[in-house]
Amino acid sequence: MRWTLIAALVLLLSPAVRAEEPPGGQIDLLAFSNGALIERSSTPYDDSWSPLWLLDEETTTGWASQDGAKPPFEVVVSLPEQSRFTRFAFDTLHAESPERSAKTIDVFVSDQSSTAGFAKVMSVTLAPAKDGQSFDVPAQTPATGRWVRFVLTANHGDDKYLEVMNLHGYGTQMTNTPLPTVSGTYESASYGRFHLAQSGAQLTGCYEFKEGLVQGGLESHLMRLTWNEEKGAKSGPAVMVATRDGKGFQGLWRMADGSDSWHDNWKLRKISNDIGSCPHWKPPTASTSLVADQLATTGRVRLYGINFDTDSDRLRPDATPTLEQLKTALQANAAWRLTVEGHTDSTSTAAHNQDLSARRAAAVKAYLVAAGVGAARLETAGFGQDKPVAPNETSLGRAQNRRVEVVRQ
Repeated sequence: MRWTLIAALVLLLSPAVRAEEPPGGQIDLLAFSNGALIERSSTPYDDSWSPLWLLDEETTTGWASQDGAKPPFEVVVSLPEQSRFTRFAFDTLHAESPERSAKTIDVFVSDQSSTAGFAKVMSVTLAPAKDGQSFDVPAQTPATGRWVRFVLTANHGDDKYLEVMNLHGYGTQMTNTPLPTVSGTYESASYGRFHLAQSGAQLTGCYEFKEGLVQGGLESHLMRLTWNEEKGAKSGPAVMVATRDGKGFQGLWRMADGSDSWHDNWKLRKISNDIGSCPHWKPPTASTSLVADQLATTGRVRLYGINFDTDSDRLRPDATPTLEQLKTALQANAAWRLTVEGHTDSTSTAAHNQDLSARRAAAVKAYLVAAGVGAARLETAGFGQDKPVAPNETSLGRAQNRRVEVVRQ
C-alpha cells in the first residue's frame, strides 16, 4: 500500500463539483466541507486509508480494505440536515491498480438513524479505475434522508484489496438548523485543550500546543479557521465540522504553503461552556480586539466572520460583531487608513465574481461609514477569484477563498 507523492499535491490536482452558488441549488451533500461525516465503516487498511478521505473531494486519497478481507464492506455517512439526493458519483482512477478499484456498490438512504430505516436507492456497476462515474437516482425512487449507506460488494478481480477514492452525492438540503453557540473548552487527544470564543459568526481562540492560536468564522455547520503556532512560525487553514450530537467537532488542517495534504487528527469534544484561556491567549472582552491586534502587528486581517447571503452583497446579521470590532479598531486608531478587500471562490464567471467581490467590499465600507467612520479613511477593492488562498477545485478550498480581508495602508 502507499501514500504517494501525488497525495501531497492533491489540492492542486483533484476535481470537484460543489460551488458557492451551484446550479439549481445542487451541492455535493457528501463533501466533508458541506458537513458530511463518517458514522461507521468497515476497517480500512491503515490510517492513511481512513474512510474520511472518501469525503475530502481529493481523488488521490481514499479507502482500502484490509489485506485479504472479503466483501461486502460498508460505509455509512451522516449529513447535518435532511437532504434529497438526485445523483451519486464515484472516483476510482487512483486506486493502486484497476483490479483493486470498486466494481459494484449498493446505495441506501435513511431518514431514521445511522443503523435503521435504510431503503435501497440503486445498485451501480463501475468501470475499472475511472473518476466521475455518475448515476442519476431513478425518478420514482425516494432518496431523502440524513444517512447514506454504501455496501461495496466486489472489485475488478484483485484478491487482496478493494479500493474507492471518493464518494459524491448531489442534491439539496431541505432543512437549515442553526448551529448552537460553540464557545467553550474542548479536549483533544494530541493538541491539549482548545478554548474557543464565538461572537456572532466570528471565532477566536487558542490551544495548548506550541502556543497555538485560531481565528475564523462560522458558516452553516462549519468552522473555517486560520491557525498558527510558535508565534506565527507555522500556520495554515483548518475546517471543522460539528458532530451530530452537538458536543464536538471533527477537523481537517494543513500547512499554509501547501506542502502537505490534509490531516484529520483535530477531534474536539466539548468539556465545558466556560471558555477558559491559555498562557498566551485570553478571551476577548469589551477592551480587546483580535482585529485591532492583527492590524497593528501584521497590517492585515482575514475576516471569516463577515458572511453574506449567497451570491449577494447583503450582510448577514451574524456579521455584526466582526464589523463592530473593525469599527472600534478604526475609532481607537485615528491615523489608520484601511483597504477592504472582497474575495470569492471560482464559481460562476470571473466577471461575475469580480463584481460580487467589489460589491461585498463596498457593503463593508458602507456599514462602517454609517457607523461613523470617515469615508476618506476607507478604500475598497474586489479581487473576485484572482487571489485564492486554497485551490478552488474542492469545497474545502472554496470555503477558505470566500472571505473579506482588511489591509492597513
